[in-house]
Amino acid sequence: MSPWLLIYRTVSESAMANGTETELFVYEQVVVLCTCVLSLAGSTLIFLTFVLWSDLRTTPRRLLVYLSVSDWLSAASYAYGVGKVFHSNSLDCVAQGAISTFANTSSFFWTVTIAVYLYVFIVKSSQRLADSLVLSFHLVSWGIPLAITVTAVSLNKIGYDASEVSVGWCWVRIDARDRILWMLLTGKIWEFLAYLTLPVLYILIKRHIHKAGIGNTSQGAANCIMFVLFTQPIRTRLCAAFCCSSKCGGEPSPSNRDPQRLLPGQDPPSRTQEDGTSTAISNT
Repeated sequence: MSPWLLIYRTVSESAMANGTETELFVYEQVVVLCTCVLSLAGSTLIFLTFVLWSDLRTTPRRLLVYLSVSDWLSAASYAYGVGKVFHSNSLDCVAQGAISTFANTSSFFWTVTIAVYLYVFIVKSSQRLADSLVLSFHLVSWGIPLAITVTAVSLNKIGYDASEVSVGWCWVRIDARDRILWMLLTGKIWEFLAYLTLPVLYILIKRHIHKAGIGNTSQGAANCIMFVLFTQPIRTRLCAAFCCSSKCGGEPSPSNRDPQRLLPGQDPPSRTQEDGTSTAISNT
């Protein structure tokens, strides 16, 4: 057992024996509420930009939106919990604990799946393979957290935790005998795995970029490829901005359509004249 879990177990057992809960200070609640508001605002902005500008709806941005949905639910549930500060296993306590458990776990999964997508996209150089994984990402990132949350609620494991591991909100019930196991299943184990997986994928991506001669300056180029060049409307706008319209549209310029320019007041040559000129040129 890790030192953190041992400390938690000792403190929680003491709290249950004394019938007390961890004291919350006002500044702690204010700080948590501020971070929740910032998270809500940031997630909302990401979602709005995705909805308003259809030409930016690339696959990486879609994955970012799914992650933002999880973060928004997590921040909203935490804000409700820290604002109310639960003191019992009430119905809204269980509901808040269930929503925060699902959203927080889902956020960890979406963070890892985005890293996996970038790894396949950049290292394996296969956009088709990366895009084919999106359905699996949905099944894993929504399905596993939902199954864990439903199981925990069904077994009466979510509820009042005496603020031992939270700032007023509910999570794993403090009176559950196997609370350490459920703390791992409902969040901590996935958090630990994310901390281990993300650096590995990041290092592999960096090594691949380094082996290509590109170096550390290629991060902006990689983002440009994914978020700009693979977006058809943006390609069209860039073409219109940096190239002349004739090259973008494939239409011939006026000089190409009329190679024999007429002087002011000059009549266009007749068909006979054109044929005679052509014959003279061929005879020459």
